[in-house]
Amino acid sequence: MRFVIRPGSDPTARADATLLLALGLPGGGAIRVGDTHCLVAPGNVGTANSLEMGPRTLGNAGLAVGDTFDVTRAILPQARRVVVADGADLDARHLTRALQGHVVSNGDVVDIPASYGAADGGTTAAVRILEVTPAGAGFVGDRTVIHERGARSKPIEPQPEGRPSGETVTTADALLAGLDTELETMTGWLKLLTSEGDLPGSWGLPAAAGVLLQGPAGCGKSELVAAAAQRAGVRVHEVSLDIVFKPERLLTVLEKAVKDSPTPVVLFVDRIDAVAGTDGMFQNQVAAIMRWFLEAVADRDRMATVLGVSSGADLGSLTQNPLLPRTLVIPPPDVQRRRLLFEAAPLRYRLTTSTTRTLPPARPGSPGRTSCRPSSRPPPSPQRTAVR
Repeated sequence: MRFVIRPGSDPTARADATLLLALGLPGGGAIRVGDTHCLVAPGNVGTANSLEMGPRTLGNAGLAVGDTFDVTRAILPQARRVVVADGADLDARHLTRALQGHVVSNGDVVDIPASYGAADGGTTAAVRILEVTPAGAGFVGDRTVIHERGARSKPIEPQPEGRPSGETVTTADALLAGLDTELETMTGWLKLLTSEGDLPGSWGLPAAAGVLLQGPAGCGKSELVAAAAQRAGVRVHEVSLDIVFKPERLLTVLEKAVKDSPTPVVLFVDRIDAVAGTDGMFQNQVAAIMRWFLEAVADRDRMATVLGVSSGADLGSLTQNPLLPRTLVIPPPDVQRRRLLFEAAPLRYRLTTSTTRTLPPARPGSPGRTSCRPSSRPPPSPQRTAVR
């Protein structure tokens, strides 16, 4: 896509949110421009095809203000090693902190604060990037080694896959295991629905209030919505329907969530099929309330809703509503997720030989029996029933 270069600030470039979405970068990301790579984020620019870049990024790209240039999306790995020119007189840990999360390329010149976090933090030192391993460009992350040319550094040893030893598995990690595609899809939808520029409307698309999230109970719907919202940079307000038995209560709960939730926000309403399904009571009243709720969410800027439903639930006319254009299905936990859930489950009962008793072996032909009842608790006395 072709942009007109305009003056901006370093190190992140700015571009129109709609064009970034067309590039496949709805919330920003890395782009290739000229001879370098840089981060770009959505912002208010003069014209739709403007790309605002700082003087240092312009110099690295070999461009000038007013130039017209093709910009492409870049998919970059995390850099394993970054070699800088000697003479910078900066500590390697200071360089790592200053460049954390930035994109660097071979031959770039970057500005590093001379005193990290000090009062004279306005003073910067220009540092030249000599080599970025392995691809000549990448993100500086927590596994990136930065050192000067000729300095001795430890060789990079590939770490084994999996979780570090001694680190426990959380329930959220177990439920999200293997759902990378679903998480990425939900993140993209939430970014689109809670964007500042009303992207569906700017594209001429019909308004949308949210999406349906379908899956069996305990499959991780809440964890998926929370993780996707965190990636999208919005908060989640979970609406509980546990005490909803009448349409009046449903209207009160949903109306309070729409009016009192500060944006940007995602309203997550789980088990909606319990009240809005064809098996629920007051079908006509609930259907009218849900239509009002979806229209109210669609009318508010930067607000979206995710309706959680069970697998195979019949929602009647709710699935035909154009304000719910998409449905994401979560499969039930597979063997890997079940194993991780077992590891994450707390061990509530610890049985030892001193707290259990063993029953005598069963007679031949009779079913086996076991007992895990602690011996410290007396056996319950049988209840006697009087027969008249």
